[in-house]
Amino acid sequence: MELLALHLIILSFARRACNAETWWDGLEEGPTCSKPGTCGENDNTCECVLTIEHRLTMMTSPNPVLVWPNNGSLYRIDDEEGIFPLPKTAIENTITADGVGSRMVITVNGLFPGPSIVAFEGQDMIIHVRNLMHTESTSIHWHGIKQTNSVDSDGVAFITQCPILPGQTFTYNFKADPKGIHFYRAQIGNQQSMGLYGALIINPRERILPILHEGFTVLLQDWNHYDDPDTSYLRMLDGVYDLNTRKKINTPQSVDGTNFTDYQFHSGLINGMGRFYETASISNGAPLQVFEVEESKTYLFRVINVGTVYPFRVYVEGHQTLTIESSDGYEIINNVGTAGKKFVVESFIINPGERFDFTVQANQEPGTYLLVAESLEALNSSIDEYHVAEAILHYAGTPVIKSPPKATPNICTPSKPCNTFNCPFRYYPLGTNRYCWTFDTDSYSTESNYKDINTVSKTLYYNFGVLGDFIKKNSSVNGHQFLFPAEPILYRFDQMHARCENANCGENNICQCTYYEKLEMNKSYQLVLSNIGDGKGLSHPIHLHGYHFYIVKMGFGSYDSTSAEFLQETNDIRCLGESTPNMCNSEIWKRNAWVTNPNSIPVIKLSHPPIKDTIIVPSGGYVVIRFKANNPCPWFFHSQVNFHTTNGMGMVLFVGDNSGYSKSTNPLT
Repeated sequence: MELLALHLIILSFARRACNAETWWDGLEEGPTCSKPGTCGENDNTCECVLTIEHRLTMMTSPNPVLVWPNNGSLYRIDDEEGIFPLPKTAIENTITADGVGSRMVITVNGLFPGPSIVAFEGQDMIIHVRNLMHTESTSIHWHGIKQTNSVDSDGVAFITQCPILPGQTFTYNFKADPKGIHFYRAQIGNQQSMGLYGALIINPRERILPILHEGFTVLLQDWNHYDDPDTSYLRMLDGVYDLNTRKKINTPQSVDGTNFTDYQFHSGLINGMGRFYETASISNGAPLQVFEVEESKTYLFRVINVGTVYPFRVYVEGHQTLTIESSDGYEIINNVGTAGKKFVVESFIINPGERFDFTVQANQEPGTYLLVAESLEALNSSIDEYHVAEAILHYAGTPVIKSPPKATPNICTPSKPCNTFNCPFRYYPLGTNRYCWTFDTDSYSTESNYKDINTVSKTLYYNFGVLGDFIKKNSSVNGHQFLFPAEPILYRFDQMHARCENANCGENNICQCTYYEKLEMNKSYQLVLSNIGDGKGLSHPIHLHGYHFYIVKMGFGSYDSTSAEFLQETNDIRCLGESTPNMCNSEIWKRNAWVTNPNSIPVIKLSHPPIKDTIIVPSGGYVVIRFKANNPCPWFFHSQVNFHTTNGMGMVLFVGDNSGYSKSTNPLT
């Protein structure tokens, strides 16, 4: 609560200190990003408009009438018997979410989620963002974009820009780099969970993948159909209760016993559509997204987890193999020793902020199947619920089943086990015939610049933790609970007030301050991202702005190989603090040889390591990343679970000296 109060004070001060651009006169001013072909392949510039405003779910547009779902169709609220299903156009213009109630969401150009922006590598992106929300400020981060020479368009309120106040506009200018699938999202508070996001696809000028028949974009979101983001944040701090039993609802866990945040998963959405399972087998019949395929053709699916908390395991019903093509915009293969070896799995796990491209061949008996994204929660058998996001995979020329039954899981046997990529734990329980693959041991990159990080100048350690009990939770990095400054660091670094030097920080204390670390330009760094000490217990998806990094090692704790239950944290790192509880605010490798010679670390991957900008740090374990600090200025480094970032799990990596950077936007008064 103290952080919320301080944040409100900061917002109030920022309103006086910052000016965005002027009001626009009309909604239709400028090209809209919703129109296909806005950014042509031969265009040097890609320019369009994003208008942000509130709408209600389950309300038709433009003529508002409340509707209800049944068997994949929508009906007017006064059609109590469900006799007259509304036409397809009504569904297209109605935000359904999971079909429960009618709640407020944030739309972009009237859409939930926002329109996909499709551009080409190297284009100059000019995106005008207009805030038509009546009482909320906002800012937009372009997740995955390097922002070389354009840090002022990175979109982090109070770090690189002032918030966009109600009625104001802000123009973002940046290069479309790198190629691949990225997304744009709110980077203030928890607005992303209300729908302020959309895909950003940067196509290469020259095709790398073979020409496919068609591609589909899949935006995954966990959905709570009761609570707005601020209420959900408070429930994360204070707990979630069942008002009927008057008992606290237990925090959900994954198969290894790792916790998730106290955020109730009601339904999963794919491209803003899903259905609520009233029991583990009966849904409310809300409409689902439909992807139509033709037999024997291969299709590319671009999957983005824009969710609030939960990771998903993604598979296609009845299709036993998927080929992973890339993650976070960079191609990955299974073995660099055999050029172009395909990365074939049965399923993969995608955490908030991650992106995966996969291909699947439509080679099954023509009919209706489901694209399935199951929450990674291990639900107790006594809980009669099914937590999943679904979309229909429909073979052309076959009858359309608008509300198919829940998916039949793919069969895993001892002779044909199922391989799942990107597990945040070591094992699935014995007998499931499912095996875990991880980024550090099973994937490689085809990129050739990895030699830049074969030698590092310095190793930095960052421990991500949540210290919490029944009364209070603190999310932090090295015991520093991040406070956003009153004005953007990019412009007022020398006048930053909440410095950590004055906040009683240390090995044994949790402090509140604007935590930053200065890095030297053109030096290569090794970062050890850990999740150990008394703040472990949740796995954290960590995202670095302005960079992509090489994953050279992942370390896990110990697990029971039969039950898959987590037993003990890694033995590779020593915590230096002596307090109880110990948040491991300061740490170092236990083996001195690893400290003095980073390349001596066993199984460290120095040849063609995979490249990402978001990576899961497992509970009780760590990830080692490397990158060359060649993109100057302040870059936000934080948990992709927005509730944890709001609660303090973030920091700033300040590369070089920003005095030489020409700041051309976001004037201050």
